[in-house]
Amino acid sequence: MSDYAPERVMSEAEEALAEAVYGAIQASSNYSERSQQSADFKVGISDLGFCSEKVRRMVAGIPEPITDKLPAFIGTALGDHIEEACCAMWPDAIRQATVSLVLNGDGGAYEVTGHPDLIRPDGLVIDFKSTRGLSRQRRTGPSQQQQFQRHCYGFAAWKQGLFNPGIEIEDVQVANVWIDRAADDRELYCHMEPLSLDVLEQAAMWLDDVAYDYRNGQEARKEPPREMCAKACGHFATCRALDTDVEGLLTDEDVLVSVDMYREGLALERRAKKLKEEAKSSLTGVSGSTGKFTVRWVHVGPSEVAFTRNAYDRLDIRSTL
Repeated sequence: MSDYAPERVMSEAEEALAEAVYGAIQASSNYSERSQQSADFKVGISDLGFCSEKVRRMVAGIPEPITDKLPAFIGTALGDHIEEACCAMWPDAIRQATVSLVLNGDGGAYEVTGHPDLIRPDGLVIDFKSTRGLSRQRRTGPSQQQQFQRHCYGFAAWKQGLFNPGIEIEDVQVANVWIDRAADDRELYCHMEPLSLDVLEQAAMWLDDVAYDYRNGQEARKEPPREMCAKACGHFATCRALDTDVEGLLTDEDVLVSVDMYREGLALERRAKKLKEEAKSSLTGVSGSTGKFTVRWVHVGPSEVAFTRNAYDRLDIRSTL
């Protein structure tokens, strides 16, 4: 007999309730202010730096098909609670202010609008992010999109006079704070730096490239990894679904860091297994307490385990050297 309990099947009423709640989440997310902004083909600050082709399609008036917004809903809900908790600690902080600025590029002037999570009057703009694990953020810091976003927020807040009197532009700080949405990593990670006008210039140049591709009727750059597009973008079916999976040189920074992290994890896993086996051989028959840990041996009797393993994709990363 198997030691594993079979998966419980929902009743029709339970399944209907689960689907209703899921539908409510999708409706709320797909008709949120940000989603409506995309539907109206307005480029927002949070759109900058992620995918040039997605923004080109937005400018061209090509609507994005509705996609599953569950991860975004969870991130937004978590962000709302973080903002609320921080406002209790900093009662003078401004939450979800509407800010706008004009980015001047070689191809024109671009007005963009956004809503920073928190603006502290002492000259600090904070944007919260939730993700699964924080290892990549600790290695690479903010992405291009997050850099454009927080620096645009900081400059717009300063221009609109949302900081205390006397706060000069060189006093403004911008920050991202990441939280592991699974709470496996209990320590939040923060990356903070002074406001940089160079980043605003880079954002304007990025929009110049998008505008050039739009005016010339050609596709723009598709910066995110293809797998990310498949999960998060409604344009995937008409944009990258037919891209081939031919092997080539990987250059995306997130992908390169993730490969290094995976390889490092395998090495640590092998080392941990070796350490456990070495220690185990020295602890044969030992029982007692070290003051910090109790030590004992537990006999596990034989049992028959019969199950069918579902098919899955196994990641295989090997050295090319």
